[in-house]
Amino acid sequence: MKVLVYGVGALGSLLTHFLCKAGNDVTIVARSTYNELKENGLIVEHYLQRKITIDHPKVVKEAPSDERFDIVFSVMQAQQQLEVLDALSTVNTQIVVLVGNNLEADRCENYIKKHAKSNRHILFGFQNSMGHREGAKAVTGGLPVTELIISGLHSPASPKAIARVKKALKVKGYKITEIDNMYDYYMCHVAEIMPCVAICYRVNYDLKMLKRSDVKEIFRASDECFDYLKSVGITPMPPKEDKYYKGGIRRFGMFTLYRVLFKTHLGNLCVSDHAKNGINENIYIREKFNEYISEHPGKAMPTWNKLLKNIPKE
Repeated sequence: MKVLVYGVGALGSLLTHFLCKAGNDVTIVARSTYNELKENGLIVEHYLQRKITIDHPKVVKEAPSDERFDIVFSVMQAQQQLEVLDALSTVNTQIVVLVGNNLEADRCENYIKKHAKSNRHILFGFQNSMGHREGAKAVTGGLPVTELIISGLHSPASPKAIARVKKALKVKGYKITEIDNMYDYYMCHVAEIMPCVAICYRVNYDLKMLKRSDVKEIFRASDECFDYLKSVGITPMPPKEDKYYKGGIRRFGMFTLYRVLFKTHLGNLCVSDHAKNGINENIYIREKFNEYISEHPGKAMPTWNKLLKNIPKE
């Protein structure tokens, strides 16, 4: 299959690696890293797997206007997706997949539908990997099996489009999971990740400084946010994800996982690197979420509000 990828940060690089591994004809759009990728190929260090892979997709600065692609992936920080909407509207394809936590997904979908030169399926996804770039190399903290959660925005995606995506990523080490509502998933992901990100700024990205009380504060903030989301009609996604922040064995297991994660280098890849390298995205997500709260009043979130003040203002 012919696949085009916008965005070759840590997540986009890992996705591109699997697309190449699956035997697709892959083209990546790169600007700031164009020369490095042309010279060295796509280098990915898989931290947990203790290996480095080098792939050689075609590298371009702009999407070719004379080629048709089976699928186009855009893997970017939330606010950066807005910058490529014109390109995603004009590229020759029937399937566009926007990957990343996007609180303006409605805006993106409506823009592409309005300006697209032909009908297309617009899917939204979230890939469960983290990491950062070190020059020409992407260092990723992906799990043994990288998972792409995928759906339409407010309803299940086209079965035909999903089948195409599954075919493109039918490869060992990668998994596609369909859900019914990506919008609710994005909102619930905010509830889980933003307290972790916010506390990174308090300890200058050194997660080893966190005390047991700090982790409890993270859990209280996430619990408050899940309660707020449910009060305004958002369904926890994945199902029952909110239960990990209540009581009982689920909370104990998640709490223990956080404590261990924050003491390891994997915690840096999954959390503090995201806080350090994604400041603009985190500011953007906080602002958009605050806008949502002002438009949809619900249960109070005192711990959440206090903790998220640690995110820089600019």
